[in-house]
Amino acid sequence: MGQIIDLERKDLIYRCNYVKNSIVWINLIGPPVSLIFLIFSILRMILVKKKKTFLTNIIIFIFSSEILQCISKLLQILKYGFKDQRDDKGFTDGDTPRGIICQIQIILAIFSDLCSLLGTLLMSFRCYDVIKNKKRIFDNSLNGIISILLVLILSLTFSIAFLYIDRSVTEGNLSYRYDLRDRCSYWCWLEHKPSLGCLALYWIIVIINIYFARKTNGYLKRGYTKIIEDSEIALEKIGEIKGPVNEEIIEANNYEKKNSEKKGKEEKFIILTNEEKKRIENLKLMRLKCSIYPWVTIVYWLFAATYRIIDDLAMMQYDSGDDPYGGEELEKKDFENHPFFQFIVQFFLAVYTFFSSIRGILYGLSFIVFEEKIFFDFFKKCFKKCYKAEDEEDEEEFRDSSRNSNSFLLSETKS
Repeated sequence: MGQIIDLERKDLIYRCNYVKNSIVWINLIGPPVSLIFLIFSILRMILVKKKKTFLTNIIIFIFSSEILQCISKLLQILKYGFKDQRDDKGFTDGDTPRGIICQIQIILAIFSDLCSLLGTLLMSFRCYDVIKNKKRIFDNSLNGIISILLVLILSLTFSIAFLYIDRSVTEGNLSYRYDLRDRCSYWCWLEHKPSLGCLALYWIIVIINIYFARKTNGYLKRGYTKIIEDSEIALEKIGEIKGPVNEEIIEANNYEKKNSEKKGKEEKFIILTNEEKKRIENLKLMRLKCSIYPWVTIVYWLFAATYRIIDDLAMMQYDSGDDPYGGEELEKKDFENHPFFQFIVQFFLAVYTFFSSIRGILYGLSFIVFEEKIFFDFFKKCFKKCYKAEDEEDEEEFRDSSRNSNSFLLSETKS
């Protein structure tokens, strides 16, 4: 089993010797779980939802790209069917079978990253477009198809370009050839210099995503505030209101006069019709959705890209030269002399590995908020028998609260 999970030489690799076991097992467990979750989510949306919106298609597209990320990591196991030539110091040129698999992993990983990032950006722009413009770009189905095809083409082009650059940089650098790159990460990635360029591209996409996420949230917040402001009624004007609601306002007014000790402030009430209440609830729900899905992915990528840039800069000195494992002595010396530095490197490597392995689940949970009914109905059926009594009690409470909400009156104090 040690050969299969690549633990024979772990004591000689000082950047991950204490956490190598954990890293291997995280990557053997996390990606398969993510893969199952993503496949289930895609099938659920395809089979249950008959009419698919553009947002649904983008979510399916992003989930599919995350499946490729899982496959990229699971390809690691295939390497152990081939001869291990990492200790062959006479190796000078060409690609070993393990090296070829490594390059396939790199292509799949970059393609998946870019599809997910650009797909998230496309979704943010769609939400912004729906809220900001009356004539929406993606209402035309052809524009939606073209945009997704453009994301595919750009992602494939960049992934091939970065691998080409990587091969050019790696030529002659035997200490970081392709069959040596998984010695700590248990998957393959670019050489440090191309990696920095790739991660800089990720940063640019994340920054654009932040811009659209903030703009969308700002429009939703202003829409919510406008409904409230348009519904404000000063206390001195309460008597002018006629109809059934007037009694409720007068009753609330008397209550406020008896219980309020505030002076020098104009007290106002917000009177909401059922339609306005519904609009406010919809705005609250949309703000929640537009906060969850971009910010989960944005926070993940800010952490992941920042960590990997720092790691590339720190580890570059150990992974250059014309001798396989040539930087081991320097690495050993530095880590033995700086044990806290070794702890920090291994701690963040383990943390990053964990979140990277469950990235598909993070993406899934943050994006299915747009398809919550599909998944809520499924889980409700699964747990219906176990919680039937609780559901009936909740329904009764909901009916009571609904009856009370018909006479809803929200008061607030303004300076």
